[in-house]
Amino acid sequence: MKKYWLVASALMGFALGSQASEQKLPEHWFGEDPNSAITIDYSDWDYVLQASVLLSGPPSREEAPEDRGSIGTKMKNKYNVKTINAGNRFFYERFRKNPELKATIKGIRESLQKVPDEIRLNMLNNNEQLAYWLNLYNVVVVDEINKIYPEKKLEDFVTDDDGLLERKTVTVEGVELSLNDIQHKVLKVKFDRDPLTLYGLYQGYIGSPSIRKHAYTGDNVRRTLTANAFDFINSNRGTYPAGKDFLVANFYKRNADYFPDFKADLSAHLKEYLSMADQNALENAKKLVAKIDDWTVTDIYGSTQNFGGSVANNNAAFLGAFTRIDGPPETREDSNIELLSDALQRRSVNYGRFSPELIVRLKELKERNERHSGTVTVKDLEEESAQN
Repeated sequence: MKKYWLVASALMGFALGSQASEQKLPEHWFGEDPNSAITIDYSDWDYVLQASVLLSGPPSREEAPEDRGSIGTKMKNKYNVKTINAGNRFFYERFRKNPELKATIKGIRESLQKVPDEIRLNMLNNNEQLAYWLNLYNVVVVDEINKIYPEKKLEDFVTDDDGLLERKTVTVEGVELSLNDIQHKVLKVKFDRDPLTLYGLYQGYIGSPSIRKHAYTGDNVRRTLTANAFDFINSNRGTYPAGKDFLVANFYKRNADYFPDFKADLSAHLKEYLSMADQNALENAKKLVAKIDDWTVTDIYGSTQNFGGSVANNNAAFLGAFTRIDGPPETREDSNIELLSDALQRRSVNYGRFSPELIVRLKELKERNERHSGTVTVKDLEEESAQN
């Protein structure tokens, strides 16, 4: 009996220790000031995206031609012709060759983690908070992929028990978080399982929502997520009709808790964005089947290999492929990657995310909030009255 009690006590101690190690999230992460006009500056991250993201164009159902191999070799690349050209691309190749650029991404990541040390998140409106968490999430993904690139298939890297989504890779206000924590413990709770937030979670592979060509902001976050949803759902990496069935991405199955009645809820969600022809195919489908996956990294050209050859598809040929076109971030085309290294490195990512004037104001508001954060009870008032 004594031995049993010792074992039980040890197990109980282990359970309590496990619970204690799970840090409680600050309550103010879940509040907001709907009238707040405070904005966070993402100009450094925005510049990286403008210079490094290649737009794939409007969503399309067209299939890519199969790789026929280069002259002088029978070897060729194997890829999914339905999805290989879907989704935006990031120029991971340039970062692989430039340690200083890698350090810049790391600096942006560290700077974003410190934002809640400068301002309580509940002093921002909800759209500003949503933009903050999505930018932080995506910066972490890019930084982590930079460490393993040119790895081409990311399934194990992303989904393993100690993979990209589960590892504690972020520290915000002293709380260690995984990317899954940001999604499921913060965003899903705060935004009441809104499926639209899923389309801001770039995870580095073709079968995940696209990385955008501009940073999320409180002003653009809703329309950008809507554009990302439309792009994902109307491309083959998100959905397509197949005979009597309608196929959807396994990304949805992995996020099934956003769709409690999976078939009905997901179908209703997809209809909001699908083209009319595909809406009819969905309505008439016998089954909704989650089986689309493409774990290929969303790089420019490193996911394919040039076998043999003197054809002009080597790395250098791509460096001049980006052209700068002025216009709003939503419609701007691809920036010249050759300008990225020098121009970005001249920008400091340690300047803070707020102006000096705003920092003073935020400090005053924070101090006032802390002074008045306690609760007053009738007993407190009675005791104070008696003392007087």
